[in-house]
Amino acid sequence: MRKSVLLALILLLALTCIVVPTMAEEKGILGRLTKLGVDEDTLNADIADFFFSKMPFSRYKYFDSLNSMLLALNSGDITGLTVDEFTGRYLLSRTEDFTEYKSSTMITHLLHFTMLLREEDAELCEKISIAIKDMEDDGTLDTLKKQYIDDCIDGIEPDAVVPEKFEGANTLKVALTGDRPPMDYFSFAGEPVGFNTAIMAEVGKRLGMNIEFISIETGARSVSLASGACDIVFWSEAGDFENRDGYETEDQPANTILTEPYLSGWMVYIVMKGSDVAALSE
Repeated sequence: MRKSVLLALILLLALTCIVVPTMAEEKGILGRLTKLGVDEDTLNADIADFFFSKMPFSRYKYFDSLNSMLLALNSGDITGLTVDEFTGRYLLSRTEDFTEYKSSTMITHLLHFTMLLREEDAELCEKISIAIKDMEDDGTLDTLKKQYIDDCIDGIEPDAVVPEKFEGANTLKVALTGDRPPMDYFSFAGEPVGFNTAIMAEVGKRLGMNIEFISIETGARSVSLASGACDIVFWSEAGDFENRDGYETEDQPANTILTEPYLSGWMVYIVMKGSDVAALSE
């Protein structure tokens, strides 16, 4: 009898040793585009307790491009990826392999799309903010959103953006990463397309300034801005844009300023359809 009990205990302990690590590994990695100036391990340690505690994700893994992150999701290297709702809807509309993960316990953030400039360009920043406000008031923002976001997600690909030219006017170099369709991407012909480019072309027209789009890597945004390689990069902030104290922003570099936001949208989570994580979605 004692031998049987002992054997049963040994088997139970052996099973426990096997099960516990498996349970601990159930949470997967969530992909995200590069955040500049942030130590990945420190950030993951800070957010693990309150952000991922009730979600099937254990930490972030950072990628330099959307394509590399999508490849990681398809290959199973990550469990899911986090993007803004507009990029999420775009991805879902272009492939049947993805689905959105939703949960009542999920913590998400409201993202505000804006433009990042150098502090020394405060006057230009103010002019752009005024132009954005005017575009909001006269309905231009809504019109461009329908054409370059809503219609695009529905399958109607917009034409490439060609900013108006003003002879003798100053030129603003605007950086594009191509990593946020339908906000910012390039056509198969390599031409700039997307809501961000349409917004910037309209701003240039209202300010009487020439717009030149240049292509940069996602991780090179702040370096390109600081070095003068570009004058404007597209950015996003999370939280209450009007009351910026006391909340975690995106990775805004030092000595930079932000325009007023021209669009807001929630962060969403994209996973593989038919995956274990997808089955947990509510």
